[in-house]
Amino acid sequence: MARKKVNLQWISNNATRRATYKRRSQGLEKKASELTTLCGIKLCVVMYGQGKAQPKVWPSDEEAKELLMKFNSTLDVSSLKKTKNQEEFLHSRSLKLHEQVSKLDHENRERETLDLLHDIMYGGRPGLVGTDKDELLSLRDMVEMKMRKIKARLQQLVVGERVLQQPLPQVMLPTSSSLQTQASCYTYNEMQSMAVLEEHRPLQQNWRLANLAPNYSPFAGCSSGGEMMHPYNLGACSGLPSAQ
Repeated sequence: MARKKVNLQWISNNATRRATYKRRSQGLEKKASELTTLCGIKLCVVMYGQGKAQPKVWPSDEEAKELLMKFNSTLDVSSLKKTKNQEEFLHSRSLKLHEQVSKLDHENRERETLDLLHDIMYGGRPGLVGTDKDELLSLRDMVEMKMRKIKARLQQLVVGERVLQQPLPQVMLPTSSSLQTQASCYTYNEMQSMAVLEEHRPLQQNWRLANLAPNYSPFAGCSSGGEMMHPYNLGACSGLPSAQ
């Protein structure tokens, strides 16, 4: 079966706490002995029981002192900058707890003052009746802080509106004279292009007639007998009756 998860918190019952300490300390000594045998290392365990003048040492006091002296002799001095003894650790811990408590007190006072301000705004305390001096001072400080925030926000909005109202950089647009000049240039270019096309058009027509001349003769006959036909008598070639 899976082992039940232990809730890691201080045991309030004295008898249960002492029994747990005795059982867990014996288990820790057993684990240390197994680690020494399996890995061939040297270690010691020092446990300070609650209300005990002397610590509980494993494997023995002499072996633990020898091992600790060897550890201190090989300890890097630079690593000692962040090390603390028991008194220094408790002092730093106490300072941190005091800071947390003061921060929570400040947040609670602000919350109470804000609730009081809302109560006054909704008519819960007409004329500030029942408000003591400390509450009035807290209300004054909160209102002043809110006013400073409002003024700062208004100043930001005014600056933003001024930036938006600044004129945009002017862009030079083409004038009517420049547009007319461009239009005349375009017209002149188009006229030149049309003139070039007109010059080349007779050449193209002459080239087409020259290619068609060998295949066409107005005096050639349609029959194989070489009969001469009038060039305008189209009926002889088409088989249609000629006009009388």
